[in-house]
Amino acid sequence: MKQLSLLLCAVITLSACQTTTQPSPDARFANLPVTKQPHASGLFRDLARLGPRYPVEEARAGGEGCATIEYVVTPDYQLHDVVTLDASNRFFAREAKAAILKWQWQQLPAGLLTEPVKLQTRFEFCLETVEGRCDPEQLNARTQCRGDDMLPAVGYRVLVRS
Repeated sequence: MKQLSLLLCAVITLSACQTTTQPSPDARFANLPVTKQPHASGLFRDLARLGPRYPVEEARAGGEGCATIEYVVTPDYQLHDVVTLDASNRFFAREAKAAILKWQWQQLPAGLLTEPVKLQTRFEFCLETVEGRCDPEQLNARTQCRGDDMLPAVGYRVLVRS
């Protein structure tokens, strides 16, 4: 009787699992080309792009790096397919994605887009020193990530003496 009950539960569970034929979000935008226009001078110049948090794990370790995030913005300013293209580590990727998701897309004027656009933003995480090493020109020269639309995330290392 116990085996019959287990068999019945297994059959019910398996019959409830069905695959759907709906296209995945990636399929809808797979052939969409990346818009090369940087945010600062393009359609999204009025978007308030707050920089990401500097990952605590990397700040403590003195780490610097980058992350390039690709995403699709629809005419109603919904974000889709937010993916990491390049990242020097997972902490930078995590904070870069979180920043894009917090941007106030809905504050942009209605009708700005007539079709979805695919964008890429490169975040450069740099710990500033007195030498001014987080200058955008220097960041571009030593980056490990691709992308023309660059947003610096500058951190400061603070020594705490106990």
